Amino acid sequence: MCPNEKKTRMLQFSNPFSLMDDLFSKIKQHFNGTWDAVESDKATFESIVMRLPIKSILTFKSISKFWYKIMSTKDFIVMHRFWSKKNTKLFTFYDAGDLDDGIVREMHLMEPNGTYSESYMIPGFETLHNPILISSFNGLICCVNYMTPCRKLHDAEVRICNPATRKVLLLPNSHLSAYMPIFGVLYSNKYHMYKVFKFFSDLGHYHMGYSQCEVYSSKTGEWKPIGRISKHPLMNPTRPLVADHVCVNEKLYIFIGDDVEFDMPSAILMVDMDCNFYEIPLPTDVEISFLIEFQGQLCLVDWTGVSFYIWIYHENNTSWYLKDTPLFPSHHWLEVSHFDSVVALEHKILFVYKDRVGLRHEILYDVVHATWEDFRIDESAEDKSIVVFPFFETLVPCTMIRTEISTPVCHPNRAIEKPEAHIIFLVSGSSTKSTSGLSSNMRLQQVPSLSQFVTDAVTPKNILNPTCLKEIVDQEGVWKNVGRS
Repeated sequence: MCPNEKKTRMLQFSNPFSLMDDLFSKIKQHFNGTWDAVESDKATFESIVMRLPIKSILTFKSISKFWYKIMSTKDFIVMHRFWSKKNTKLFTFYDAGDLDDGIVREMHLMEPNGTYSESYMIPGFETLHNPILISSFNGLICCVNYMTPCRKLHDAEVRICNPATRKVLLLPNSHLSAYMPIFGVLYSNKYHMYKVFKFFSDLGHYHMGYSQCEVYSSKTGEWKPIGRISKHPLMNPTRPLVADHVCVNEKLYIFIGDDVEFDMPSAILMVDMDCNFYEIPLPTDVEISFLIEFQGQLCLVDWTGVSFYIWIYHENNTSWYLKDTPLFPSHHWLEVSHFDSVVALEHKILFVYKDRVGLRHEILYDVVHATWEDFRIDESAEDKSIVVFPFFETLVPCTMIRTEISTPVCHPNRAIEKPEAHIIFLVSGSSTKSTSGLSSNMRLQQVPSLSQFVTDAVTPKNILNPTCLKEIVDQEGVWKNVGRS
């Protein structure tokens, strides 16, 4: 190589912009003078972008309409969920009862080593008192906010939230209950939808416990009554943080309460996507037990006061087998007052509990190696109770119906906020084109975020009125963002 050529190459490499221009010129492919080779190859472009974190994708969606359209399709959302699930982490949620004003302002994404890598501030939660996290699925969470009883009737607000995209869906009104209603969430990756089951007691049969059931479907956006059921789910007010239900392989499993002592489990109720109910017997007499998903199977963790019995349920032959019986470390079980959360991550099970002094502790059990590991959540509030769920960030919307948010129909006694114009691309449906009607020259950066929900007053007079519920639903059967307080 001659000296002049060598000098020229050194100058080129000393300037990164010239090197970038040189590289770009090599891959540049003239496609009507607008797209480069990467954009024109849709499959390659999607395979690169779908592996990016949510923050990057939300930023890149504002670069161009072409990028926005690609990253909003059903196939892209599903494939991104597939890759994101490989990096499952933990989602932590404070017990609002331990906070001074009962408001959970932040939620956290926790790495497997206990450090917080992301904090979420979900719109509307800054004024929401005493929310309870009951489920985490496909990057979504389900929160329940129990209302103050009115005339001895209980009601609850149910919200489906995507912490990564800060989207919130307030489910429509449903029946009042003589007891505090119990909820369970069932989701299907096959049909890209979820269902929320509500077990409640009507005034005519309140002595029978939770004898009624209705289900909300993300496909219809409505509650549908199922009717009376013979078994009632577990009612255990002494441990509101621990989830008494779990979804495994598109089936909901929830404890059935004893006929005499409602806070004691007697069996497990299984519900499938077709709303068929089945009863599964417990492997043994249990008192303090937890239902979790362990490596794609239903797992029952039974606490005896000294050790744990870890049972795995085989759905094919409808039988239980004892996986392990680890003895809790002696310096830990002597301190246990109650458990706030039990969750599995890969082949380990995390136990979060309070000691008799009121301080929180965490410990991991490795099922494969049968060893206990010390674990510490990286935050200073040791006296605050925390519920933990498996979680991974996704673009999955809070509702599986593709629609455009428009101004709700006015209704007496309802405070309505006019939603800002914006686009939502949802998973369900064969097409992903926008129905917003926005002009073609509108820049995507100007599309605002989801408007905050504004609630209205609810009384027993109008909550059970079918006409009232009908007016919350538009002509296409899509629920409008009109909530209640």
